[in-house]
Amino acid sequence: MKSRKVHIAVRLYRRSFTYWYPGTNAVKKLIHEYYKMVNNGDFLIISEKALAIAYGHIYDESLIRTDKITYILTLILNKYVWGYILSRYIGVKTQQLLVNMPTELIARHKKLALKYGGFKHFIKPVSEAGIDTKNLPYQYVALPLSNADKIAQMIYSEFLKHGKKVNILIIDTDRAFKPRRLNSIVFSTRKSFIKGIVDLGGFGYIIGRMLRGFFKVYPTPVAYYGDYVDLKTILRLSKVAKRTIGEGFGINAYDMLRRLNKKSFDEITWADMNKITHHPAVLIKIIKVFRD
Repeated sequence: MKSRKVHIAVRLYRRSFTYWYPGTNAVKKLIHEYYKMVNNGDFLIISEKALAIAYGHIYDESLIRTDKITYILTLILNKYVWGYILSRYIGVKTQQLLVNMPTELIARHKKLALKYGGFKHFIKPVSEAGIDTKNLPYQYVALPLSNADKIAQMIYSEFLKHGKKVNILIIDTDRAFKPRRLNSIVFSTRKSFIKGIVDLGGFGYIIGRMLRGFFKVYPTPVAYYGDYVDLKTILRLSKVAKRTIGEGFGINAYDMLRRLNKKSFDEITWADMNKITHHPAVLIKIIKVFRD
């Protein structure tokens, strides 16, 4: 018997927020903005990076001192292997960025990625180990949440205290690759707390980009807490939410530099972060589920 395709009709609600500085009570802000429009069974999809910044999961990469081995490996890997060779074959959009970015700056980032994710993340060209450079001042980066599953559960519990049973999904913009013929496994490029998502680091990025015809691409669901839904539905909701949440200042730190009209990252301040409107979370209501 041939399986029938399941389609989901959804309605999205996006509220605007000021920047979530370190120490921001993100849960309080989410409840304040979304409480009145939430119904039991809705999905609140939240940016991991915004939560990471609010909870102080950040690091100043200017404090990192690179060693010769890390510097040389970074020079070979990012500037030559990725910048001149692999990017031509697997379509990396940041080719010029990899070639032109100062090696010392990348090497600091690589050293931090090596510490948090090991070699399989070191070899990824950008956003290694889920460490994000966007929407932060100076040389700060956002670190992946080590307890994202517990944070998702905590947010769920706080809404429940207010009488609302809302499903909580935390996502990251890093790519995840689902085999087209399989629905129970996904290859991610960073850690996830969701069953079925396998972190392959840079190897996942290479496989997914080189064999694009065999995979569907999604943002990475990082953690989920709520009513049971299958992995494919979580991926679909993540993809819809990513488009609505947006990229903030741009797809990478250099977009932010250009948008703020600054010459160096050291000129970007915390005050600059509020020069745009942020959308760290979106509410999704499932209106209808139907099958072909």
